[in-house]
Amino acid sequence: MSLKKNHASCKKGSCNVYTLSELAIYPIKSIQGIPLQRSQVGYAGLTDDRRYMLVKPDGLFITGREHPKLTLVTAKSIGKSQWQLAHPSMSNNLILDTAQFNEDHQDVVVWESTVKGQRTHQEADVWFSHLLGEPVQLVYFSDESERYTSRRPDTPITFADGYPYLLTTHASLAELNRTCPQVIQMAQFRPNLVIQGNQAFAEDSWKRIRIGNVEFENVKPCVRCIFTTLHPQTAERIPKGEPLKTLGKFRLLDNKGITFGVNLIALNTGIINIGDDVEVLEYQQADAYVDRRK
Repeated sequence: MSLKKNHASCKKGSCNVYTLSELAIYPIKSIQGIPLQRSQVGYAGLTDDRRYMLVKPDGLFITGREHPKLTLVTAKSIGKSQWQLAHPSMSNNLILDTAQFNEDHQDVVVWESTVKGQRTHQEADVWFSHLLGEPVQLVYFSDESERYTSRRPDTPITFADGYPYLLTTHASLAELNRTCPQVIQMAQFRPNLVIQGNQAFAEDSWKRIRIGNVEFENVKPCVRCIFTTLHPQTAERIPKGEPLKTLGKFRLLDNKGITFGVNLIALNTGIINIGDDVEVLEYQQADAYVDRRK
């Protein structure tokens, strides 16, 4: 059920307008995020978000779930379509430049999707194979690559897990940390968009929002996995399976799993900036959760 609200006369302080407080991209699937002050919103995601991915020789994708070391790889933009990659255990940095990539494409698999991924170059394959201790290849989501979301088959997506955008809120993280025995960081959830000023888990009821001049639609709650149990600064597992253990006590959605944050699609394109107003344009009936915390 959708609950529409007229915001024609809405002004900050008199209705539900919040603030975009964090913005991030992850150029290679599973590496550390890059905080941004502004970014271009596209239908497939923020510019440069998850355009690269590591695969095994048979094309099956690799993530930090099975290779936690990946989460300590950092990327720095050094020019148009150029990245400098580093890792604490690697003696040399890796430079990626799309102008030097191989023209060949190969079939790669992301969950149930088969995509044409562009080969990059041998230096990248060698660097990452040494880091992970097994043969891997780095592929690029090129102009020839195509992939679409499952619930919105007309919405493009790059190498992100399921949807182009993940939104979380500071209030929801604070509510988790209120009863979690470990201090959980927002980076463990790897969001693109972080909002402040709302009530905890109010995002469940947001059907359609506007950030700056860009509108987004909430497609589904984001089901979380073991990836969230990796410490962002050490890549070590957090004791007792946190935050999943605590989230499982109050954010378990029947037949779906443990959720935190929401998956979005963009309804138009444009630039968004840290500090932009976030306005709720339309509401929906939020999923029901049972709080089993003591």
